[in-house]
Amino acid sequence: MKKGRLFAKIVYYIFTFLIGILLAFGLPYYFASFSVPGEFVADSLAKGDYDSAMVLIANAYDKSSLCEFDLPDGAKLVLYQAVMSQQKTVKGEDGETQTYEGELYLCYVGLLFGTGTNFPVYGETNNRTAMAVTTEREEVLIPLTDYDGNGDGVNDGNTTFDNNGFIIVELSSRRVSDISSLRLIDRKGNTYWQSPSDLNMYFDTEFFDVFNTIDEYNALVAKYATDSSQRETLSKQMGDMVDGYKQACLQNPNYHINYNGETTYTEIDNKVMRIADKKALPIVIVYFVAIYVIGDFLLGNLYIVRFFKWFLFKVCKIPRKSKKSPKKEEVFGHDYYSMVTLSLDVTEVPDFSGSVEIKYTNSDAEAVFTLIKAENYTATQRLKAGTYVNPFITINRQYGPVDLPDNLVVEGYRMELTVKIVKRPDTDTAIEENK
Repeated sequence: MKKGRLFAKIVYYIFTFLIGILLAFGLPYYFASFSVPGEFVADSLAKGDYDSAMVLIANAYDKSSLCEFDLPDGAKLVLYQAVMSQQKTVKGEDGETQTYEGELYLCYVGLLFGTGTNFPVYGETNNRTAMAVTTEREEVLIPLTDYDGNGDGVNDGNTTFDNNGFIIVELSSRRVSDISSLRLIDRKGNTYWQSPSDLNMYFDTEFFDVFNTIDEYNALVAKYATDSSQRETLSKQMGDMVDGYKQACLQNPNYHINYNGETTYTEIDNKVMRIADKKALPIVIVYFVAIYVIGDFLLGNLYIVRFFKWFLFKVCKIPRKSKKSPKKEEVFGHDYYSMVTLSLDVTEVPDFSGSVEIKYTNSDAEAVFTLIKAENYTATQRLKAGTYVNPFITINRQYGPVDLPDNLVVEGYRMELTVKIVKRPDTDTAIEENK
């Protein structure tokens, strides 16, 4: 039984600690990839630090291209010239889905924030939340919803708005050729805000000209995804083009491009990671505490209960409630038997090695316990329930009992009694002694 319990404890703690280690290493990266970036962007927008927010939104952007629009109820819309990326997912030659280097596209990136409850986005029926872009030729509706909440195939809400109170508005060159004016439409189709009609935003600025070979780059990405035989060559060509974009951006202090080692990007990435670590730490601690508590109660030795008992009764000196002993009723004649175990406590006489006999009697029977060292001074007798009197002990005169009861009350189906043995200082002659 003990071996089985030990095996269960080993399996339990190995399994739970492995999960805990995975949690400790994986949870910070989960938060850093999903929840923390949105929180960081929302915090940056609230502080008016739009540039820091853009570092986590776009691959590259022009700081000097910032346009700010004041919306009703204190809300804001900020727009930047930017370059965004989109991962390319295809089925490989082995039939498995694979994700490759992202395609790039030119974009005016907008961050809409501060609307609060005055601009509710979620709506399950005919949700029309969108940004209407008026160009020189037409008006293009760009939906601002990105997830389907009720599974009817139509998007009902915006993820970043629900989680962090802002919306990313992408006015991509793949959707519009220019921007004359903007109109924000609410979920019911009403115009919530209208921009001036002379924005005159185009995709031929100096910043966008840095990326004038994007079509060639995207062609390499598409080829890389489908032609495994040339991937090494294609990867080098794409890397050379990205280096060209980077060098061009570095020549203008207003241009920012994300890459490993770039000061601002690295600083913000480290901030996000620190926030993720702090967010994950309490969860990991609670997990390890929980598995220990569960293990101690189910498989352990109840150390937690012991600790609280020690703290309350020993340290805080809280008095224990005395348990009133039930009134003993006379049990003579009760027609059942009990297994009575009698043991000697010889901790104070380690040199004791003799045999001991303890005897009780009543009108019907006699209880005799013969206790020897070979059996650890423990003996068990099957006795009829009742009260046994006249204790008699045979022991070396040098030793004697200190707590041998005058009456042995046998009740219940099992009972245990321990008699402590101590050394006497008077004589060493072994005799029979009547207590």
